[in-house]
Amino acid sequence: MKRSATLFLMMILPLCAAASASAAEPAQRLQRATGLWKVTPATSPFSWEICVDQQRDRLIDDDLWSDFEQECQIASQSRQGDSYTFQSSCPGAKLAGSFKGDLAKAYTLTADTTIELNGKTEVQRTELAGVFLGACPAGLAPGAKKMRGGMVMKSLYLNRYVILGKLV
Repeated sequence: MKRSATLFLMMILPLCAAASASAAEPAQRLQRATGLWKVTPATSPFSWEICVDQQRDRLIDDDLWSDFEQECQIASQSRQGDSYTFQSSCPGAKLAGSFKGDLAKAYTLTADTTIELNGKTEVQRTELAGVFLGACPAGLAPGAKKMRGGMVMKSLYLNRYVILGKLV
């Protein structure tokens, strides 16, 4: 009896830990289809390509605010059809964003970052357009970004694991 209870706990505890970890996730994590995506900012000539693994993709973390899910708290969010909006508080800033599109074909992501600087409120707008290009080329690892000039940045997925179908 004691042994079966121990085995039961060994099996159920990891599942409980995974369930509690998912409670902190945003309700609407934006995850692109697996493959090569070209991301182009509206206000910069520096586009990039990213090899996406859908299970480990975090669009906002990867292309807008590094460590968004760890650093920021989502105050409100809503989804209607192919559109998603959110308001969040981050260290020293507020981030409001809107997404429109299809995570398998093309999307636009617009975000306003509001900060206080020298007693004044400053707002920085970021607009990104993403387009699915197809399969990732050989040699470009999942999560790696290839910048317009050819430089490759290492994978963003190094510390992201999928356990029992859940990103942890």
